[in-house]
Amino acid sequence: MSITYALFAERLARGQLKNTAAVDETNLGEICPDYAATILSLTNQGLVDITTRMPLIRKLIDLTFVADQFVYPLNDATALYLDDSLTEEFVEEAFVKVLDIYDSTGDLYQPSKGTRYQPNTGGHITTPTFDSLRFSFAYMDPTDSAYIGPKIRIQYQAKHLEIIADDDIISLPPNLVTALQLYVAAQYISDMGGKDQISRGDGYMALYLRHVGEDILQNTSGTSEVEEVSRFEDNGFV
Repeated sequence: MSITYALFAERLARGQLKNTAAVDETNLGEICPDYAATILSLTNQGLVDITTRMPLIRKLIDLTFVADQFVYPLNDATALYLDDSLTEEFVEEAFVKVLDIYDSTGDLYQPSKGTRYQPNTGGHITTPTFDSLRFSFAYMDPTDSAYIGPKIRIQYQAKHLEIIADDDIISLPPNLVTALQLYVAAQYISDMGGKDQISRGDGYMALYLRHVGEDILQNTSGTSEVEEVSRFEDNGFV
């Protein structure tokens, strides 16, 4: 489900934030200008929380092995060993964690054509930090039968893009748009500071956590499945 931030803000104003100072009394359904920046900031905070908890956004980046280099930081988009010419633009600030790795013959949609690896499962590929990869000598040695280079493709979890303007798009499954509304309401109302407001805000946060937890448990948003990325198939892996 994709909705504009303007529509999302209207839902908040007519729903969880109704009868609060954040809603313009003369224009029901609109966030008061004095609180617009706060609600926008809380929305972006919620988007980060949701897309960090759940691998809703999966992106790809290619990595080319460098001789005698075994550790590869993934926090610098300008690193020469990273190549996003055949994938999405790599934005290091959006990186959450590595999900899967495919060798030079890999095909994201037909695993039988190549090999899929997951870090920290066999000892050959590890994550010294959340945003770096370390490869064993065997995996990097062209003369070794275990060699997986010279180029690999990394599938990683990414955060939602920051929302800036009213016409920017919030891209979340329908179930999680509601969760985002609960998150924003919880944070905003709790910050009002009164005893009743804190209690009400805590109630919204409990609903938010339950909403997200049930989504993960029931796989409502399909986060356990590999998301199709057409560029991989269209451009190939070379």
